[in-house]
Amino acid sequence: MLVYRLYKSTYIAEPLSAEGARRAGGRWNPKGFPILYTSATPELALLEVIAHLNPSFIPLFHLLVLDIPDDHRHIALADLPPSWQDETQDEAMQVYLSDWLKKPDALTVSVPSAIVNRSRNYLIHTAYPGFFERVHIVENTPFRIDTRVINTSF
Repeated sequence: MLVYRLYKSTYIAEPLSAEGARRAGGRWNPKGFPILYTSATPELALLEVIAHLNPSFIPLFHLLVLDIPDDHRHIALADLPPSWQDETQDEAMQVYLSDWLKKPDALTVSVPSAIVNRSRNYLIHTAYPGFFERVHIVENTPFRIDTRVINTSF
């Protein structure tokens, strides 16, 4: 299965590093846990990045296309608390997958996107045994973000 990740080009030397998520945490992980946030489509990966961009400065990005095994743990929308998409709930959601974060029993967990909940994001645990044998880079190319998609003048 192919998944997509946009990442800042300054990290081109280590495209599979999850150092940013380990240092800063994210919706699905607290600080200290290295996971890669990927998406089902390049378009969703772009939306996920745009949600966190400062429109006054757009850094250079690369699109990373990964081939990962089809088997993954699936978190259904119906299994999540009603306010899971609310940004004020990040702490609560960071512990939602705590067992998997501490002891990864699956390489990948599929979760709904908080931006488009009908679409899926795939969290890849870099500490999973055999990570480098099971995750393959298919493509790693520069990706230009068209400034029209973050135009704040309307």
